[in-house]
Amino acid sequence: MFRKKANSVYQLYHSSLHFDSKQIYRYLRYCVKADLLEIDHIEENKFLPAKYYKLTDRGQAFIALFSDSSKKTLAPKQHSA
Repeated sequence: MFRKKANSVYQLYHSSLHFDSKQIYRYLRYCVKADLLEIDHIEENKFLPAKYYKLTDRGQAFIALFSDSSKKTLAPKQHSA
């Protein structure tokens, strides 16, 4: 969700992943504490301020780690002749 652009809780809640708001806030707190996400900006021109989160460098490295490892594990085995 955060690879291409910053997202708000509202956008996450209405995404196709079907999280409930309790789960979203729990995961956001964990990811911010683990330095995987950070606040990109806050839009204060609405009734409630909306915080937009983005991946940190550490978060991007974490995703890349799993992307690389899944490619290795899902690759067909090379048979030796």
